Amino acid sequence: MFAVADLDQGIELMRSITGIAPEFGGSHPGHGTRNALMSLGDDQYLEVIAPDPDQVLTGTLGEELASASPFVRTWAVATSSYEQLVNCLEPSGFGHHVVDMSRTRPDGVHLAWRILFVTNHPFGLAMPFFIDWLDSPHPAESTPKGCTLRAFNLQCPGGDDLRAFFSAIQLDVAVATGPLRMSADVQAPRGEVMIA
Repeated sequence: MFAVADLDQGIELMRSITGIAPEFGGSHPGHGTRNALMSLGDDQYLEVIAPDPDQVLTGTLGEELASASPFVRTWAVATSSYEQLVNCLEPSGFGHHVVDMSRTRPDGVHLAWRILFVTNHPFGLAMPFFIDWLDSPHPAESTPKGCTLRAFNLQCPGGDDLRAFFSAIQLDVAVATGPLRMSADVQAPRGEVMIA
């Protein structure tokens, strides 16, 4: 999730970095945001997210992003079941909550998905959220192609503990210990680029 204060500027920034322009996806009603998406290869995509000027932003993620400099805000892991994840949360001392979300694409296709957010953990935005696309088509199938994710780089305080949690849920992602930093190495028409 690449956060920007203005979606049109975010789209142009991605075009200048990669050579591919993300395509407008739609608005997230009640969340104060709208997005544009681009494929990063099989079942992987980049979401550029920004405030939606047509929504009331007070108390929403859109309000938080309104003054943001472009940055990788967080990341998501796709799953078709939350069972294993939920079973690992309690022994780790973590909680969770699930949010149902939806939007309609510009072509009229309605998307609905569920997101599980892990709570009561010390890792901040280094902890991914977990997304179940239900019966909706995966965004990587219908968004602009031409880029491939080579690596996702994650560093955070307490990296060893986060790595242990990922191991428990069988999530194979390298985690370094240090100040919070997230970036993606992408093979793009403009060559190998880093989105950070």
